[in-house]
Amino acid sequence: MHIIISSYSKNSLALIQWAAEKRLQQVTVCHVETGWSAEGWPEFVSRAEAFVRDKGFDAQRLVSRVTFADLMDIKRGFPSREHQWCSLHLKGITLLQWLDEKDPECQATLLMGNRNPEQLTEKPVPEYVESSEYLGGRRLWYPLFELGDRERDALLSRTGLNPPTGGGCAPCINASTAELSRLSEMEIHRTEELEEDLGVPMFGALYGKSADIRSIVRRAKQHADDEARPFKFGCSAEFGCGG
Repeated sequence: MHIIISSYSKNSLALIQWAAEKRLQQVTVCHVETGWSAEGWPEFVSRAEAFVRDKGFDAQRLVSRVTFADLMDIKRGFPSREHQWCSLHLKGITLLQWLDEKDPECQATLLMGNRNPEQLTEKPVPEYVESSEYLGGRRLWYPLFELGDRERDALLSRTGLNPPTGGGCAPCINASTAELSRLSEMEIHRTEELEEDLGVPMFGALYGKSADIRSIVRRAKQHADDEARPFKFGCSAEFGCGG
């Protein structure tokens, strides 16, 4: 059994296309909703799931037991790029509970779309992790680990899909400057309301305690072509974020 842990990002969609072209058998694509998705994202996920089923794979959509806003209220603050606990609570726990029901003997091979060409940390993406400490000791496979942007984009083009800006978390604590510059008014407003409720800015650890979301977006619009994601501390990718 193969389980693709998917954020329906460009990498994730390319991986699904790769799996279809390689005629992988017994494939389930699993996606976790966090309650903090970009405007229009649920509709895109529905299209992506139709694409998955068209390839002969199963599509499984999970919903986090707490939303992003609920979790921030419980923690009374935001994650940071150094301390990215949001992925564990929003995606990890939900995913692991489902995996234990779906694959109680831990026999499935899990696939993720992370690649080395975009990895900016010192820890490279391997092809395999034989026993993942984060995923119940299951085997983890990164088939695209050496794939360049051109090859990834060729796979993506064959899906006929193009993920909207923001994806499943908008804004993400690891958002690039360009992604921040493209936040919609709805996404800015709900972040602003959450910042006011918590009394701290979402990106305060990076830009200072007075840097609320609107000031961050204004600053980002001055450098709106910077697509690099700042993974100095590593993307919290063990549960499908960023992959």
